[in-house]
Amino acid sequence: MPERAEHLDQSPAAGPASPVKISNRGRVIYPESGLTKGEHQIEGINSRLDGMQAAILSVKLRHLDAWTQARRDKAASYNARLAGIVGLETPVEGEGCEHVYHLYVVRHDRRDELAAHLAAAGIQTVVNYPVALPFLPAYQRFGHVPRDFPNAWANQGRILSLPIFPEMHASQQAHVAEALHRFAEMRPDKSNKT
Repeated sequence: MPERAEHLDQSPAAGPASPVKISNRGRVIYPESGLTKGEHQIEGINSRLDGMQAAILSVKLRHLDAWTQARRDKAASYNARLAGIVGLETPVEGEGCEHVYHLYVVRHDRRDELAAHLAAAGIQTVVNYPVALPFLPAYQRFGHVPRDFPNAWANQGRILSLPIFPEMHASQQAHVAEALHRFAEMRPDKSNKT
């Protein structure tokens, strides 16, 4: 008789363990507790560092300051190129703080239209956090409502990560900036006709 997998599905009627059930449950727990990005059902683990990766990263660590400065330079270039675009909010550093720009996240009220416009121009964007942490299913038990976290609630539908990496060429950033300027010039009702 196969072993029961009730603990995997949290249901006494789950039936015998199957590779699919075990695999799906493992994907919920690791990494980051979700089968689908942004739909975390439980708190999970984001632990991907084994001994080999640690050894490689210890060598790469020597380059971290230079790579970080390169990202900061790219972010400064974006800030200059994107200044004045109506409706687009770029990252702001607090006084005495230095952002490392692992991501370059902008905010726009028409985020999805903007992402589609950029995709049509061959520019890949990402919504890294489609649901703010307090509103994930994993935290539903706390009963959070938008007024508890108004900024998180308001911005989860506005954030969009633009491409940024240390080796990014000025021409690549110019292409992104030009596409953003074109989007800003379009009327909202025509923005999806790129």
